[in-house]
Amino acid sequence: MSDGFFGFGALPADLAAKIVADEVGLEYGIHGDFRLRCAMQPIFRHEQGRLTPVTADAHVVPYLQGQPVPMLEFLAEVAAEDRAIVGRMIEVLPLANVHNIGVEGVSLLFRHNGSGGSEAMDDLRFMVRVLEDEGFDVSQLVCEIDGVDERLADALRELGLRVALAHRGVEQPDAHAACRVNADIVRLDRVSFERFCADAATGRLLRPVVSEFKAQGAAVLVEGIDSESRLEIALGAGVELFQGDLLEPAMLVGSVFADGPREASQYRRGECVVVPLFG
Repeated sequence: MSDGFFGFGALPADLAAKIVADEVGLEYGIHGDFRLRCAMQPIFRHEQGRLTPVTADAHVVPYLQGQPVPMLEFLAEVAAEDRAIVGRMIEVLPLANVHNIGVEGVSLLFRHNGSGGSEAMDDLRFMVRVLEDEGFDVSQLVCEIDGVDERLADALRELGLRVALAHRGVEQPDAHAACRVNADIVRLDRVSFERFCADAATGRLLRPVVSEFKAQGAAVLVEGIDSESRLEIALGAGVELFQGDLLEPAMLVGSVFADGPREASQYRRGECVVVPLFG
């Protein structure tokens, strides 16, 4: 089970043997020959020409024999009877690593997608209670949900969490959906954002989308900021939150991210070259 000195400590009982801490307290999951490790990528807020890391986007990366494996490939190896417990591991790991973000004062964005079954919400309540007992401000947790689930959004808010709504794919983003769940953040995924990146004329169509979400009280997060042109499109549209390898690639939890604000202009000169960890 997790080491009380170097790990998260308390975990849901049936996960305690499947999530362990290494020698420096980084929590990881075990499923057969796979090791499930938590990676994080900073999300930056743009204000007055500066980009400041304000949130860490946490996701789980399966490893086999020390090499990262695509999540879908890993899940294909999971037996039907193990899918719920594996889904619960994937949801709990970011919370178990909340103290290992590596940047002070930033929020943690994690996902709740229901793959862990009905017990996943029990896990979340457990983890939130432990974090509160440790003095952690749970309003720093942002839970991303798929689809308009008003009951789930209400349950998350009752726990003190903020809510992010994921928009995936090529369909037109729906501001009314954000309103129904009272989303604090709406994430446009890479595929959704790419629709606006074909050319300058298409890029201008993003501004009214962003404005509509802002009118509903939601900040817009754009992922896939991998080039200067994409950064320019997002800045021109008034996007508030940015994520992508141009700014900072994803790294395994425990890696040190540069904190503090940085000038947006430093990414707009053709001089920034990064090599993403996970492709």
